[in-house]
Amino acid sequence: MNSIIATLVRKSAESTSVDAYGNKYCSIDAVVPSSSNSNEVKLRLLCYEAESPKLQAFVNWEPGKRYLVSGDIVFNEDTKKPLDVIVERIFTEVEGGLYVNEVVLGNAFFARPDYKPNRNGEMLSTKIGSSLDNSETVTWLFMETYKAREAKLKKYIRKGRPVCIKGYLREYHSDPEKGPYRAIVASTFTVRKDKERKREGNGQYDGVDPSPQFSNDDF
Repeated sequence: MNSIIATLVRKSAESTSVDAYGNKYCSIDAVVPSSSNSNEVKLRLLCYEAESPKLQAFVNWEPGKRYLVSGDIVFNEDTKKPLDVIVERIFTEVEGGLYVNEVVLGNAFFARPDYKPNRNGEMLSTKIGSSLDNSETVTWLFMETYKAREAKLKKYIRKGRPVCIKGYLREYHSDPEKGPYRAIVASTFTVRKDKERKREGNGQYDGVDPSPQFSNDDF
């Protein structure tokens, strides 16, 4: 599972009823605010359509007002679209200066065997994937982390290796046709220890536990 808790701002007064992920939701557009529109993290918030105080607060959310929201991130295969967040809790009483952007990706994996400095040279970046729920489809984004964690990244990174990441989301929007640059900036990350496994029949070892199967022509 992939989870988020963040202070969000509703972008417009429009809301729609949508069928998604096996349920009916009320949908609105929101962002993790930034000093520049091009750096806002755009989200589609989904609140289950059943009469409740949560739905009432969701529907009555005024555009431009900041709420604290927690929920599950759901990736889709079209990386040009905003990420979906299925809302679990809404906190309406938020101080004006409060800023929260905390994310945990529980089903990510390294998409490459290497990493490189990002454009400003202050962070290290590598491509990661996340499989969609009950699907063979994979979506792609980047993991950035601080140079202080380079030794750990160098030791852990292996193409296809599952990784759990804690950090915050960031996006950069320059060209609507290409979609945003999307990354999770990792404050920490963990992996399962590789285990040797015996080859059936001859007692020989032939590597590590199998990794998720995927393909991507970009590599």
